[in-house]
Order: sequence, then structure tokens, then C-alpha cells
Amino acid sequence: MRDYIRFFKWLYIIFASLLLLFGILTAGHAIIAGAAGYERTNTECTTTERVFDYGDVLTDKEEAKLRKLIAKREKQTGCDIVLVTLKESLKDYARAIDPNVGYAEFVKIYAEQFYEDNNFGYDMANGDGVILVDNWYREDDGRIYTWFCTTGKVKSAYSDVDIDHLLDNVYVYVEKDPYRAYETYVNDFYHDMLGINVVHVNVPRFVPWLIGIIATVIFIIINLAGKKGVKTTTANTYVNGMEPQFRVREDRFLRKSVTQRKIESSSSGGRSGGHRSGGGGGGHHGGGGHSR
Repeated sequence: MRDYIRFFKWLYIIFASLLLLFGILTAGHAIIAGAAGYERTNTECTTTERVFDYGDVLTDKEEAKLRKLIAKREKQTGCDIVLVTLKESLKDYARAIDPNVGYAEFVKIYAEQFYEDNNFGYDMANGDGVILVDNWYREDDGRIYTWFCTTGKVKSAYSDVDIDHLLDNVYVYVEKDPYRAYETYVNDFYHDMLGINVVHVNVPRFVPWLIGIIATVIFIIINLAGKKGVKTTTANTYVNGMEPQFRVREDRFLRKSVTQRKIESSSSGGRSGGHRSGGGGGGHHGGGGHSR
């Protein structure tokens, strides 16, 4: 057991350091979240509702749970957090506003208009907040579109990478478990605004177990190999007749061959689910979208 610990001491040190760092971040996050208690100052918002399940993809119980979670996260972030689900084409709606808009922009136009029509914003009308619109209708181009719209201080807080990360996490669950997907949206936004998502890395739960199993197998193999002796010499190995005989082995450098190959970089990429994101430019809103 002592040999095992000594062999993997650096692995244990690294693992313990990561646990310590995680503990410090979690404790710091809890302190920040506990201290946060924003007071809503927007008096122009036309509704107190935050979950608009027009697509009917959630149960009544799930809607109630999301409302409770959103109320808590709004107070901690000082932002309105809105969710809209749909199951209808937005083609006519969007092109009535902008005749030249493409399919990927339909849900964007809807999200921004919905936010403005209801005067959402924690600090003031059309102020700090976010809205996620997930339209389950498959448009004529064969895609289902989602848009994450940012306004006020959230617009400057979110980069394209941050938006992609949040929507990627939502899309992990959205088809099989919509409630978990939208819960992820709310919680990821909360974490992002409080600065806990320093590095966007998603590690599956099985990875630590897999690392432990691999480390154990490597240790066993090395230990067994070290204890299994192979007899390579005898009393007569270096004796020929009555004279000592030594076998001489040489490594000779014969030739050198160098092969060069140019590696072309690809300028295109993407996810199997499809995505599109954008920072929002100089307009009132920011945000980005994905499709599936």
C-alpha cells in the first residue's frame, strides 16, 4: 500500500489541490450569492410572469419550480430571467418586421420584440436581463431554432464564447428533458453573472472513475512486471571453453530520412446540432442562437 501511494503521490497531490481549489471557489461563490440581494426598480414591466410555455413542453409542476428558481436567481443577479417556448412558424411574424431576414433570425426578432413589448429589465424597462426563446417548430429549412437574448449589463458581460457555452449546455438536455435544459439555462446564467464559470470545461461524471481505474491498472501491470524476474544468464554464458567470452553489440547509424508535410488548416467547423451566435453589434440587444 505504501508503494502504491508513493508511486502515485503526484496524482494524489494534483487531485487534492483541485479539490481544495473547488472548495475555495464554492465557498466564495456561496458568500457572494448570500451577500447579493438586488432590489428591483423597474416599475414599467407589464407582467410578473417569467415562464411562458406556449409550446406546452413543461408540466405545471415544472413551470412552478422554474418560476421559484428564477425568482431566486433574479434577486441574486439583478437581472430579469425570461423563458419562452413555442411550437409555431415565425416566418410570417419575422418577415412582417424585416422582409429580408433569414431563417436563423426569426427567433431572434421574436425574442427582442417580446422583451421590449413587456418592458422587461430588472433596473428599468428594457434594462438588465435575458430571455431564452426555444421554438420547437421545424421551419421550412428543416431546423429548430433557439435564441438567447441579452440586454443591459448582460450584453457587455457575455462574449460569443460564453453564449455558445450556455446554449451548448441547454442543448445537451433539451430534447429528452426540457425542464432540465431550462433549469440549466437559469443556473448557468446565474453562475456566469457571479463569475463562477472561470473556465468553461464540462467533465462527464464517469471521467474521475475512469482515471482511477486506469491508474490502478497501470500500477498493477508495472508491479507485476517488476516482480517477474527473467533469467538471462547461466554459469557458461560468458565462457567458451576455458576462456571468457563477451558479446559485443553495437548500434550503427545508417541513414537519416526526413519527411515534411504541410498541414492544411480548416476554416470551417461546427457542431452536429448546428449553431449560430453573435454579440449583437451596436444595437440595444446582444445574444446568439443555436439550431437543431
